[in-house]
Amino acid sequence: MSPIELRTLIHTALNKKAGTQYSDILTVEPIPPVPGEPVCLRVQAPDPIGAIRTHLIEISEES
Repeated sequence: MSPIELRTLIHTALNKKAGTQYSDILTVEPIPPVPGEPVCLRVQAPDPIGAIRTHLIEISEES
């Protein structure tokens, strides 16, 4: 997966959760996987007021 695809994936997840208010992504940190659970990323992004918010984004494969 290219960096652009990953950024698009993160923006899509943030938009579903919090609307289109998040435009910048500051950090993306993978969370160690747990067998049988979706892969998670910890993402930090500033909200419209400027406060840094942390979001957990799950990535799972549809069958």
